Amino acid sequence: MQALVAEMVGNFGSRLSEAYGINVRELTGDMNLTKSEIEETQIIVTTPEKWDIITRKSGDRTYTQKVRLLIIDEIHLLHDDRGPVLESIVARTVRQIEVGCMQCFVVTQAGLGLL
Repeated sequence: MQALVAEMVGNFGSRLSEAYGINVRELTGDMNLTKSEIEETQIIVTTPEKWDIITRKSGDRTYTQKVRLLIIDEIHLLHDDRGPVLESIVARTVRQIEVGCMQCFVVTQAGLGLL
């Protein structure tokens, strides 16, 4: 999964960085971002497991407060091994939006890698 994240960062980064000045960064178990890197980044590509860990931290909302659009790729995998993680991410995000902790749109997509 981390290899796919790195591939997507490279793909999005090459398309969006030069043309639009959009900074794309990776956030996985191997890669963390400092607060200044978060401030400079417009698109974060991460694994479901890493986002699950981040959104569970109730005290530190460094990442989640900045999110305006959450795209969940391969949502059809809810019936797979990763299903419970995806389900908890969606449920937690919806709950955070409802209580005003987040202001973002959630989009689910199957096959985002085709873009």
